Amino acid sequence: MAERPALPFRVLQRSLRAASRAGSAVLDRVLRSSADPEPLANARPADSRQSAQGVSVRLEGAEGVREIRIQPGVTILEAARAADIELRSYCGGNCSCGTCRVEIVEGAKNLSKMEGMEEFALSSEHREKGRLACQAQILGAVRVRIPDFF
Repeated sequence: MAERPALPFRVLQRSLRAASRAGSAVLDRVLRSSADPEPLANARPADSRQSAQGVSVRLEGAEGVREIRIQPGVTILEAARAADIELRSYCGGNCSCGTCRVEIVEGAKNLSKMEGMEEFALSSEHREKGRLACQAQILGAVRVRIPDFF
């Protein structure tokens, strides 16, 4: 019986780190959602009187342009849903399909750091301006273009 070649240690180490980061991101989301069951409760049009609160998000897509204000920490996918913009996510926001890829037009520095599975899911050509909407948390003003892939 032939022996299977063993995976190099560095491959195993990288895989475990990516899995650990993905697991901690899920845990953070669960803890955040249990602490704040309505993270989008304050989502409202950007021109509202209380526009001093929250973060401005401009979403551009086939359905037009919408600008809303949300609480920091909300993902682009959640913001799109709050703005009634269709953004496909076949895996339900679990970072396993890549269909929620968006283009960041302005404010890339105002998004959470790209980690683990998101880096893996995006090709090198899409990492420069693209993000997965289910993973990118909005921390400051951002302008996002939602492509019409399908």
